[in-house]
Amino acid sequence: MKIKRLLYAIPLACLSLFSCEDGSYLPGDSLLRGDVSIEIDSTFVVTGRSIEYTTINSKSMTQLLGHLSVPEYGDLDCSFVSQLMAAGSLGIPDSIPTENVDSMRVRFRFANTAFTGDSLAPQQLKIYQLTKQLPSDIDNNFEPTGYYDPSNPIGVKSYTASHLGMNDEVFKGQYYGDNYNPTWERAIWVKLPKDFSTKVVTEYRTNPSTFQSPTSFAEYFAGIYVKPTFGKGLVVDITNTEVISYYHHTKRVTVVENNMPVTKDSVMVDSATLFCVSPEIVSSNNIKYRPSQSLKNRIDAGETIVVAPVGYNVEIDFPAQAILDKYTTAGFNMAVINDLTLSIPVENVKNDHGLMPPPYLLMVKTSEMDKFFADKKVPDGKNSFWAEYNSSTQCYNFTSMRQYILDLLHSGEAVSEEDCKFTLVPVWMTTEAQNAYESTTVVTKCTPFISRPTMGRLNLDKAKVKFMFSKQNLRY
Repeated sequence: MKIKRLLYAIPLACLSLFSCEDGSYLPGDSLLRGDVSIEIDSTFVVTGRSIEYTTINSKSMTQLLGHLSVPEYGDLDCSFVSQLMAAGSLGIPDSIPTENVDSMRVRFRFANTAFTGDSLAPQQLKIYQLTKQLPSDIDNNFEPTGYYDPSNPIGVKSYTASHLGMNDEVFKGQYYGDNYNPTWERAIWVKLPKDFSTKVVTEYRTNPSTFQSPTSFAEYFAGIYVKPTFGKGLVVDITNTEVISYYHHTKRVTVVENNMPVTKDSVMVDSATLFCVSPEIVSSNNIKYRPSQSLKNRIDAGETIVVAPVGYNVEIDFPAQAILDKYTTAGFNMAVINDLTLSIPVENVKNDHGLMPPPYLLMVKTSEMDKFFADKKVPDGKNSFWAEYNSSTQCYNFTSMRQYILDLLHSGEAVSEEDCKFTLVPVWMTTEAQNAYESTTVVTKCTPFISRPTMGRLNLDKAKVKFMFSKQNLRY
């Protein structure tokens, strides 16, 4: 890397930093004579290290389920617990007798590509009813023992993540009807006991207040615990969980028989969605991760590798003092800091399960990381920044860091170790366009990344800090 210096002979009178009342020569006019140079320096060094972490805020609208073992990555075990949000009204007409309620099923939906591992690997899950309320301070290390009866599952299902082997017509009917598109999503259906269905419908009709708020419903039904009980080599990311009740009723219909219209009774089957996972309730992933020995060896040898949903962050030493030294010793009468960016190349850690680098990285001061997530903050461009993984360039580009270095410059205090230590964390960013006429996006939410297992090697040796400032040397 080298310092690039662009020198422009520009009279200072042309700069917006100065102006004159008119074009006449004044005694001070000589002060407005000088040159502007733009300094671009990318010689700074970034160092860092992988830091193991085992705890994250695992509350999420999406749930991971399954077991995965990857030699280059390690072992991942995922289950989840969740309260359910009840519909405010039953959705089944009062004219339908309770005995006409035939069944209730849980539908776990996941996107067409939202799984890691072998889609054909046979799996089994079990659903248990929680026997007491979930704690509010729950995290990924939550131990469900004591919160459910292991001898009494309310649902058991064997499944794969593939559509292979399912009759197309059956699939279309079960999933989407005539609007079926095979690229949309997949689902795991789990049948619940009939007496469970009857009990819920009876409660709706006799005590409707039970279902009027998440709190009152949680007192009646604390939630579910879903765990994998068979199979390895697959983890799915469930994005939608619903509990659907099915019932039948008789309807008078007109059909054509022997070229004549005939009216007869016909048995119709209908359904109503009663419960679901929603933002208003507690839903949390139980995630256990054990890094492989080969990964540990690489990290012990000094490689900087990020691993999610739990595993390793990377802590870096940002060269803030060196940047300020460059700025203050450049020799100028007046200067303006233009920009500061950080670019970090990332390499795939070779594996056979399609594990890729995380989609986003958060760069946050290490001293403020816990508070950042506890307070549900978003990157502010001062003490925290974010970058999206660019699969074309295989790089994370942190931009707009100018305010960070300006604050250090104007603080009047010595740069501390705390000012320079940042942690790079795999995250998920929720963004939205600022308005319809601009391409600017605004981050509305930043959460730990738990949608799938990821890993990537950050090549800090090739990281580039790019610092640009303009300076003016006055000629008297």
